[in-house]
Amino acid sequence: MASLMRESHPLTLKVMRLSRPTLADSRALPMDSSTAVLAQALREAEQNRPTASGQIFSDLQLSDAQLPLDAFPLSEALVLPRTFGTMFLGETFSAQMCICNESAFVVRDVAVNVVMQTATQQVSLLENGATQLAAGQPLNVQVAHEIKELGTHVLGCTITYLSAQGEHRTLQRSFRFQAANPLVVKTKVNHLERDVLLEVQVHNATHATLVLERLRFEPSSPFAAEDLNAPHGDTALLWGGSAGFMQPGDARQYLYRLRAPVASEEASVEQERAVQYATALGKLDILWRGAFGSVGRLQTSQLLRKSPGMFLIEVDKAEIDKTDIAKDPSVTLETPFCVRARVRNVSENAMTVLATVDANKHPLVMPCGPTRHDLGDLAVGEAREICLEFLPLAAGVQRFGAMVFVDSISGYTRELGHLLEVFVA
Repeated sequence: MASLMRESHPLTLKVMRLSRPTLADSRALPMDSSTAVLAQALREAEQNRPTASGQIFSDLQLSDAQLPLDAFPLSEALVLPRTFGTMFLGETFSAQMCICNESAFVVRDVAVNVVMQTATQQVSLLENGATQLAAGQPLNVQVAHEIKELGTHVLGCTITYLSAQGEHRTLQRSFRFQAANPLVVKTKVNHLERDVLLEVQVHNATHATLVLERLRFEPSSPFAAEDLNAPHGDTALLWGGSAGFMQPGDARQYLYRLRAPVASEEASVEQERAVQYATALGKLDILWRGAFGSVGRLQTSQLLRKSPGMFLIEVDKAEIDKTDIAKDPSVTLETPFCVRARVRNVSENAMTVLATVDANKHPLVMPCGPTRHDLGDLAVGEAREICLEFLPLAAGVQRFGAMVFVDSISGYTRELGHLLEVFVA
């Protein structure tokens, strides 16, 4: 019954996906020339009924080092896709639609409505006004839609028209295809003091070769992103030549450093909390190309981290008190040096803070001055600077400055593992 109803329509609808073609396989079949009986029969068939490529087999061995063009497994002919196939997230679906009046009469008030239906939404792609089609006249339209969701997509076409008998009729067709994920993105977050090191792994989940043209990280406030993958900003080493090619199953790893705003004396407690409690890091924007230069673009959702939170007492800044520290950051063995540390109250209440240096945790760099420092009363957001003296007793890179901060009002205690690392020469 359904077939009879379709045949009763004077209009026909044909839909072809507009995608890049592929190279046709060569029809040449490698044969062993020693098989004289079969070879002679194929030679006669080739002369009587030549194929499109000119021959149906080659008498060259597969192991020959130099093969003619006719023996190459791909020919110069291009093949258009016969089905919708599989679309990938980030690609643009394009289709050509041909509505043709197959009857001998004029069909009036022809209106076309095309929608794309997904699991979550329905998007209108085309709504054209009423037109008239003479006998045998076609109407060609094109639609395009960027694939932003995974799963099943349905292209729905509805054609309304006025038949020769003056009857309003409707022709409906639907075409179903799948949208898959071409790239699998995995991330790992590492905290480096106030900054974040973001590791990104991109995996080619398709069965075809992809070429990455761009991978850009767009940070969220309050972070600023630093690309650690291209030395001296030379991105040609990442995307130029064969560096961007990804075979099926290949994976690439990239590293970004997200820098938080530098803590200053003018920074408020609210600004510091915004940095420490920020969970959104940013988004990845990936641009790639497939066969014959087809373009795909993928933007990830917001990358998140587990907030490290913040202590009620923070050491905003700690540095060695040395005039030429930028040129020579090392210290001399068995020579005392001073470290200036700025301690801030980032709680919601006033504090009376006592700072103590732990002399037993890092015995290779010992405190040589007072180990107890009374910072007095610190209002909310207030910072105070203290000077600590240390004596290095061993050469090499050493950690030092383990401290304990105690608020005598609330009893809050914070233990700091170390202040700095220094190279002892």
